[in-house]
Amino acid sequence: MKCDTIIANFCKKVSIMKKILLTIIFLFGYITNVYASSKPTLLIYCGITMVTPIKQIAKIIEKKHNCTIKISQGGSKDIYDSLKYSKKGDMYIPGSSSYRKKYAKDGYLIDHQYIGYNKASIFVTKGNPKAIKDLNSLVSEEVVTILCNPKSGSIGKNGKNVLEKFGGKEFFEDAFDMASEIGTDSRNINKALIEKRVDMAINWRATAFFPENKPFISIVEIDDKYAPKKDIEINLLSFSKHKKIAKSFMDFAASSQGKNIMKKYGFR
Repeated sequence: MKCDTIIANFCKKVSIMKKILLTIIFLFGYITNVYASSKPTLLIYCGITMVTPIKQIAKIIEKKHNCTIKISQGGSKDIYDSLKYSKKGDMYIPGSSSYRKKYAKDGYLIDHQYIGYNKASIFVTKGNPKAIKDLNSLVSEEVVTILCNPKSGSIGKNGKNVLEKFGGKEFFEDAFDMASEIGTDSRNINKALIEKRVDMAINWRATAFFPENKPFISIVEIDDKYAPKKDIEINLLSFSKHKKIAKSFMDFAASSQGKNIMKKYGFR
């Protein structure tokens, strides 16, 4: 009888210990999940042209702050419309500082940092087989062209300004009418050149130096009086939930180390 009691007590203790162990395992799993879910996640709205160097900078900041950085990419106007609608995210990087001026009235773009500049250039298929020299080739019947929609990507808006400075509003309209394709952003334009669907385009100069584009594209410079330099700025969003990390990202991008990364991809 005494033996039975000892065995019963032992089994009872084992059952209690088992419950305690299961509770510890459950709590450990719960704490782990909470920790994982509390890891800061930042969202950057980035114009397609800048995505490659911004991804490289993001990896450095992720490691430094133990955070995750996601990038939403697209045309500068399109991604602004997205952040304006969702009111979520931390930074906005359009293809030109003109977007900051345009949208300042909305109050979503607060602090900003300058990280380099870009400018529009004539893009041609590698080696320039059509011997294109200047913007006049955009209205030549012997040259197949693509231009960007001025209401979409930043290069579309800037390209319109370049063409109007070069030959007036009529020249822009003629060039636009003669384009065989209308692109939505810089990547779309480069793809048309790489696939040899077109001979000529206007695009952001830096993208010609990206590894995926360099073997297929050559550039013809446009005089600064028609295609002035365009500053690139990172804008902190007013509704950012991680302003401290976002500012650290901005400060690094604006530092000599950050600017060297931008320079590596053609942003001077």
